[in-house]
Amino acid sequence: MPDTPSSTRPPFPYLPVLLVALGHFAHDVFTAFYGVLLPILAPALGLNRTTAGLVTFARHLPALLNPVLGYAADRISVRWFVILAPGLTATGMTWLGWVPNASTLALLLFLVGVSTAMFHAPAPALVAQISHPYTGRGMSFFMAAGELGRAIGPVLAVWAVTVLTLERLPTLALLGWLATGILAWRLAGVEARAQRNHNQVVASGGFVLRWLLRLGLPLALLILGRAFIVGGLGTYLAWYLTDQGYTLVQAGRWVAVYEFTGMVGALLSGTMSDFLGRRRTVALTTALAALFTAAFVLSPTPWKPVWLPLLGLSALSIQPVMLALIQDLAPNHRAAANGIYLAMSFLLRPVGVTSLGYMADFWGQWELAFLTGATLALLSLPLLHFLHLTPTKQATPAT
Repeated sequence: MPDTPSSTRPPFPYLPVLLVALGHFAHDVFTAFYGVLLPILAPALGLNRTTAGLVTFARHLPALLNPVLGYAADRISVRWFVILAPGLTATGMTWLGWVPNASTLALLLFLVGVSTAMFHAPAPALVAQISHPYTGRGMSFFMAAGELGRAIGPVLAVWAVTVLTLERLPTLALLGWLATGILAWRLAGVEARAQRNHNQVVASGGFVLRWLLRLGLPLALLILGRAFIVGGLGTYLAWYLTDQGYTLVQAGRWVAVYEFTGMVGALLSGTMSDFLGRRRTVALTTALAALFTAAFVLSPTPWKPVWLPLLGLSALSIQPVMLALIQDLAPNHRAAANGIYLAMSFLLRPVGVTSLGYMADFWGQWELAFLTGATLALLSLPLLHFLHLTPTKQATPAT
């Protein structure tokens, strides 16, 4: 289906896009708690860098549900998945201070992962649907809201454990349920599924198989390469900074700076990719992220934070472009393709995180592990050639 001519394009639907973005913001405020609280949780629960990464598998394992949820989102309204997720995730993440051991922590993160899957499978497809033909801009708003949440989350978590103590952290769950209430009130009139006919529904199974055979391997390796930088920093940045002599409060602030500039990058990159092209934008931002990672870890300790704004601006701007690219490759099966991509992304992220943690434990230093991760991200870039911007063959709608 050709793009709508610019002279006849409708205005950008700011209100419904910003409502879904609000849900992303509220949800990701709380998912940011784990990384920044690791300097407290790790010694209390006996976690080293490898096991801290392994525990993240529990949180990402429910991503296996994403293709199923995405498949359902192409058929039924899953509005309530998007509405309930912020409150459920807030409840789970604010109980981190109450877990007695690593096994209980893994169980809690698994339950949070179910809530995360409920939100992330249908929400980007919903944004793509309501923002078309401005898909890149819509994804930028959506992802920027998530990055803003991950910028606010570390500051909120550190403030809460300092003022309220770790045991009183669950009181913050009220903020998540407030967001759920707002979404329940304001999303009542927003349709959360694509309009599809019977022939399109029957063709979906064949589409999923063709899509995976064509794009699965290069996409998986690209996601894994990105996970070494984005996943590694997202999990270990506060721990790394405290090992360098920064206090937890200082580390939380610098993590917030990293995430806040990531919000700016996410806001700009999707729109930029509408003009520059998806693959070029992914290649440029990944190369810059690898360069700034090297500069960050090789700089003397007092100068390390100088690189965090540039690192956040580049590393965290990749995801909205990848989401927009996935939507380009599956215009008639947006939620199903998005579910497949997010399942791969969430499941491969802990592989990168755990591998980086293992390298840091094995070599006895963070720096070489981060540099190796940045190199692997660069080596994955040639695989972009196999992600053609021409949409995959779709079922012809019945007339």
